Amino acid sequence: MSTPTSSHVSGLPRPHSRAQRPSSSLSTPRPVSSASLRPQSRLSRPSSRVSRPATRHTARLLPLCQSLVTQITRLSPDNDAENFRIAVDFTLKNLEHAIKGGVSTDMTTMDKQFRGRVQKAQINNQDTLANSLQIAYTRLKEHAKDLIDIDEEIKLSHLPDHLQLLVLLSATPSRSTLAFADIYDDRDSSKKEPPLTWKDILAEEPFEGQHWEGVYGLPAGSTVEGWESRSTDSETSLSPWDDLDSLDSDDRNKDERSQPSEDSSSESVHSPDTSRRTIAHHASKHLAVVEELKAQQYWRDEWHIRIDVNRPFDLGDPSTLGPTVTQVLGEKEAPSFVGPEHEKYIFERHAVREVLMCLQGRKNFLIYTTTDTFRSVPSPTAPRLLHLTPTAQSSILSAFSEVTTTVCHLRKFAMAVVESASSADNLLPSPARLLSHSIRSRTLEAFADAVNTQIRCFDSWCAANEEAICRASVGVGDPLIVSLLSLSKDVRDTFAGTFDVLLNLLHHFAVFISQSHDRRDLAVWKIPSMPTRIPPSVVSTLLLDLLLKAVEEQAALGNTETSNTLISVLARTAEPTWKMVEKWLLDGMPVRMPWDSADTLNLDEEFFIEDNELQIMDPDFWSSGYVLRGPVTLEENQKTQPAVPAFLEPAVTQILGAGKAAGLLREMGARIFTECSGEELLNWGTFTALIEANSVVSKDSEALSRLISEEISAYCLAVAMRLSRVIMEECDLRRHLSAIHGLFLMTRGDDISNFTDILFAKMDAQQHWTDFHSLNGVFGDIIELSESNWIDASLVRLSYRGNKAASASQTVKAIDGLLVEYAVPFPLTYIFTPNVLQSYCSIFVFLLQIRRAKSVLEQILLRGVVANATLRSELKVFYAVRGKLSWFINTLFNFVTTFVIHSQSIKFWEAVNRAESLDELITIHNEHLDMLLRKCFLHSSTSELSKAIVSTLDMCLHFRNLFTAYAGDTVHDILRLSVSLRRHRSRRQRRIRKNVIGFSQPGARFDSDASSSDTDVDEEGLKEAPETSFSIAPSFAQEDLSEQLEKLSSELDSLVRYIRRCTENLSSGTSDAAQASGILAFTLDDWDS
Repeated sequence: MSTPTSSHVSGLPRPHSRAQRPSSSLSTPRPVSSASLRPQSRLSRPSSRVSRPATRHTARLLPLCQSLVTQITRLSPDNDAENFRIAVDFTLKNLEHAIKGGVSTDMTTMDKQFRGRVQKAQINNQDTLANSLQIAYTRLKEHAKDLIDIDEEIKLSHLPDHLQLLVLLSATPSRSTLAFADIYDDRDSSKKEPPLTWKDILAEEPFEGQHWEGVYGLPAGSTVEGWESRSTDSETSLSPWDDLDSLDSDDRNKDERSQPSEDSSSESVHSPDTSRRTIAHHASKHLAVVEELKAQQYWRDEWHIRIDVNRPFDLGDPSTLGPTVTQVLGEKEAPSFVGPEHEKYIFERHAVREVLMCLQGRKNFLIYTTTDTFRSVPSPTAPRLLHLTPTAQSSILSAFSEVTTTVCHLRKFAMAVVESASSADNLLPSPARLLSHSIRSRTLEAFADAVNTQIRCFDSWCAANEEAICRASVGVGDPLIVSLLSLSKDVRDTFAGTFDVLLNLLHHFAVFISQSHDRRDLAVWKIPSMPTRIPPSVVSTLLLDLLLKAVEEQAALGNTETSNTLISVLARTAEPTWKMVEKWLLDGMPVRMPWDSADTLNLDEEFFIEDNELQIMDPDFWSSGYVLRGPVTLEENQKTQPAVPAFLEPAVTQILGAGKAAGLLREMGARIFTECSGEELLNWGTFTALIEANSVVSKDSEALSRLISEEISAYCLAVAMRLSRVIMEECDLRRHLSAIHGLFLMTRGDDISNFTDILFAKMDAQQHWTDFHSLNGVFGDIIELSESNWIDASLVRLSYRGNKAASASQTVKAIDGLLVEYAVPFPLTYIFTPNVLQSYCSIFVFLLQIRRAKSVLEQILLRGVVANATLRSELKVFYAVRGKLSWFINTLFNFVTTFVIHSQSIKFWEAVNRAESLDELITIHNEHLDMLLRKCFLHSSTSELSKAIVSTLDMCLHFRNLFTAYAGDTVHDILRLSVSLRRHRSRRQRRIRKNVIGFSQPGARFDSDASSSDTDVDEEGLKEAPETSFSIAPSFAQEDLSEQLEKLSSELDSLVRYIRRCTENLSSGTSDAAQASGILAFTLDDWDS
């Protein structure tokens, strides 16, 4: 219906009488325009601001403006007349300008606005509001037709402005608005007749009422009770049944319609009885069909079973059992007990259909589900079965109730997981590591999907059984025998065991992640929103391990159907983890660049491999950059749950190494495979397909682990070998290993001997041998003069970081501060880490200390013939001690170089040649270095033995100082060819002999130019022996030389015997280090011989 506009209002029909015609707008004075009310200028101010208003608008606005000024400014003509007039004038001027200069609107625009609001209400499903708004607006326009008097408060021309103001002031419809719209619409529709509904039609008796006219073959406009008198030829039936019933008489009807009307009327007059019988026949036929359909609707309250329930009990008729027991129980319990004739009974096939609907989670009248705990129990008002007692029926329905409860809880769990995954909270960024967080796991989502799949299969099975019952009841298909007991057995054998195991698994899962034993009754559908402190990777692993354990238990119990279903659930649940493994193997480890953000997460939190956020150039990147996540303690320190699923544990090392190797090859720019692609070699499929192809072995965790290892071993081995070849061939690992062994293990004898000779000469000359430039310059010169280019001197840097106050001529511990560094290129830094080079440096220092002691003993040589018999006897004592020291030092040096370094290097190179991966190379090298440290007694477990060896080496330096103090400058220096022996000793030399100082103090310097000589030895000051040994006491000035030598010899015996006992204890093991210790212990057995 069209809405009248302002033009329509002006064109209203006029009355026929002129006397009754109202005054038109043309006869009224024209309103003053805005031009005539232009505000006066400031130059032409009136004498009085509150003079008589010029227009009617001003007269109406003046009191309002005065009130407004008084309320806002508190001004009035009494307290401040001048300012009051100024404020009123300002307010009046602005309001007049706003009124007369404002933008106006018309009814056409308002029609569009109200039509849009009506449509908006209809779109928002607020039909009542839309109808009320349309009715109110229509009434408003009808009332606007009477607004023709000029004295009305609202003029017809101003109506659009008033409506515009109302629209601008309107707000969004609230509840009170909608409630008033209902009242307004009901008030308006109270005068109308209520519409005819299907409820009213079905409440009437069949074929009565005007709405039944023309149906079921009756003539148009006729009913059953009076169709003859009310039928007309002008109306046609609206029922489709008429067309169906008259299909066989279409030709006859066409002929009848082609005849003249008078023939038709005459025919109807002559044969009324035949038409009545035909129509009655059709009506009775349709009524019979309806009654037959109603007779099958057992759920209707008025439906009753067509069996006499009051029959006496008959042993041969099971249908008499239920009513008889009900009657007997009623007589025993109470006289007013409702008898069997008042009970509703249904057939067992109907009960089976109701149970099937209940199992599918649909409404039924046998079992109901509580709304708080979602637990299903038998309904107390459920219909009865004739052949079952109340107790038996309740027992059977209770069994179905338990299954329904289990399925309902699983169904709600799946729905809760889906809602949690699709909620907006999970889409927001959250801190990666919180103490407590809700469970967000793709593995849990996959498990919920697998559970939902099993529930859908169960629903389909129930629907198929119900369909078979319906088809068999109408005679379609094979005959079918149904019963509640057979249905219970089928459900229990096919699905119930699986659902019980899954629900029990979820209960244990909830206990583990909540870490509380007091919450075993926790609803499983609350698991997605449950707060937990367990990392997502452990949550996923826990769920997979529980599933695998359930599969093994059911397979061991012989529940084949349940175990097969659970293994399919496990396969679908493990798909996210399987996809993560595939991405890790094919794409390799993600490499974090320096410009990447610290919050960038390259690996999923559910993955069992953790990113420690190290840069690729970090030496510890390969060993610590990507590692396996650690286990977590559950159940109050009673269960340790690893982060790696149980079926992936045997293959997790291969997976970790292959992903790291693939990522490193990609960053190095090397092709992973030259002959085929990784996808062809890996041939990766879904975990479900792998399980289905090997369903027999998938029920055993060990067999499943072997299957997975075999599936990925070829790819992992190929990637690892490719990286190993690149490192060996393109990165020159062999050359760098040879250079490191030649330098740190001193296998390059000539160059290392030349370097140590120069170094020891500077030590003996008490020069600055620790100077950085001097050390590196000497080493570089020696390497440059070497004929073989076995090492790049630019990669070696020597420095001294020890205590420079310690004298190298007094103790070999002064060499401990020497640091040797070797710069290896990337990616060999993963093998030669700073800790590894530090271990090599400790071996280098140990060998240098042995060479230092050996060099000191080799310098003690006398040339010439000693004529004095006393001096010869004294020198024999020195040579005896020197021989013992030399024997031990040579034995130790030979043991280290031959049985430690040489034998271990042979084994090391053999293992390197067999290595197939970088991890294996690192492991072999670390074991090789650890074995060298153990055989050289530099391991932390043999620290006391190492101290004893260093003390023995210090004895050599102390012995050299004693011999020098006694014999003077008569030692054999390697820097000169010969040294002469002089018997003359000055008094200064005698004083030095008497005041012998310990080796820890600065060495004595000898003056060969002294003039006086004395061959007598003053032994007065050497009779008192110190309380401690030479390694502890700082001075031996009061000891006799023979006593010092004797004490030195005895302490040497004690140290060697201690070293022998320690090596004998170490040789009791079966390792290579134990065997090497046994060799040294066997050699030291000759010490006492």
